[in-house]
Amino acid sequence: MSLTLCAAKADDVGAIFGLMRELAVYEKLLDIFEATPQSVHEALFGPSPAAECLMAKWDGEAVGYALYFHNFSTFLGRRGLYLEDVYVQPSMRGKGVGQALLRQLAGIAVERRCGRFEWTVLDWNQPAIDFYTSQGATVLPDWRVVRMTGEALKRFATHGEAPVS
Repeated sequence: MSLTLCAAKADDVGAIFGLMRELAVYEKLLDIFEATPQSVHEALFGPSPAAECLMAKWDGEAVGYALYFHNFSTFLGRRGLYLEDVYVQPSMRGKGVGQALLRQLAGIAVERRCGRFEWTVLDWNQPAIDFYTSQGATVLPDWRVVRMTGEALKRFATHGEAPVS
């Protein structure tokens, strides 16, 4: 049995999409999962890619992925690497797949001279939090994700108004 990590290719989109859907189920967020194979293809391999993806394959079969992109730190004055998703199928957890994905991404961040490598984790996902901290990551207690989506985003963009309650 062998693990290989490789940059995703266009013919991996079906597997990536399937793994993304599994992640949405695991995180109990399937009700907001809107991605399609076409949108994933466009985001990763379209004319203006928005992200990159690292595949984890066990004996040639996709068992995990890490989707990432660059952000920018004004305080550091350089870009960072932001990990949007990391997912390993439950049957493959504990075999070093997640650690290998994170280590490869850390190497990419160092190679690209990124000032940071960061990601978010759901507060109820204690196994992930424990894993990340065991790898040397710090969970920042003072920061909260702020998000605007859907109708609230459209309304604010066009009228500068918050939704009326």
